[in-house]
Amino acid sequence: MANYYKGDEIKFAINLEAPGFSMDDDDFDIEVKSGNTSVKGSKGAGKQSTSGLVIFKENVTPEEEGAEPIPTWFAIVDTATLALSSMRVISTAYIVDANANDGVRKNISVQSLGKLVDP
Repeated sequence: MANYYKGDEIKFAINLEAPGFSMDDDDFDIEVKSGNTSVKGSKGAGKQSTSGLVIFKENVTPEEEGAEPIPTWFAIVDTATLALSSMRVISTAYIVDANANDGVRKNISVQSLGKLVDP
């Protein structure tokens, strides 16, 4: 597990996969929790984000010569307001599903990001 210093702005790739879900077309939330603190960002129309997390898409060019750029989703989390602890990323995908109660099914995934420590 990687260590990060409090105050770092950590950039990480987002790759959410679920049947019927598209990161480009559907909404999703990303929350980074550390101890009892968290910051949250959203990709979607009308959704609010805290100032500590930004979600965006950019083209990444693979190292192979002549390779085409690949559109990739990223998040940058500002760790200044997070508690010193192990950080985890909680992603919530909102999947359009006619069989769900409200027509949208939530799919939640949790991954370890690393440990936040003092510099």
